[in-house]
Amino acid sequence: MLKNEDNEFFVSFTDENGVANNFEILAELEFEGREYAVMLPEVGSPSENGLLYVFEIVEELDSDTDTFVGVDDQRVIDGVYDLFMREAEKLDL
Repeated sequence: MLKNEDNEFFVSFTDENGVANNFEILAELEFEGREYAVMLPEVGSPSENGLLYVFEIVEELDSDTDTFVGVDDQRVIDGVYDLFMREAEKLDL
């Protein structure tokens, strides 16, 4: 995870073709006992499409790094998104 000059957190994923896709981490939230990250593709990134992405954060037991795993369960995606929107409203974002 990288921090830019605006104190925003970014992560970069490289696809199977070697193309980097950069995402801004908007929030890390707990939902049903698991940790999730809500991300937005960086402007100019190949994944930029105006959509938010939800990834599960999986802590690696043998290191200090985390792994981001894509979420396919629409119920979880909707739940994390709803939680994110409630939190954003509290912060008046």
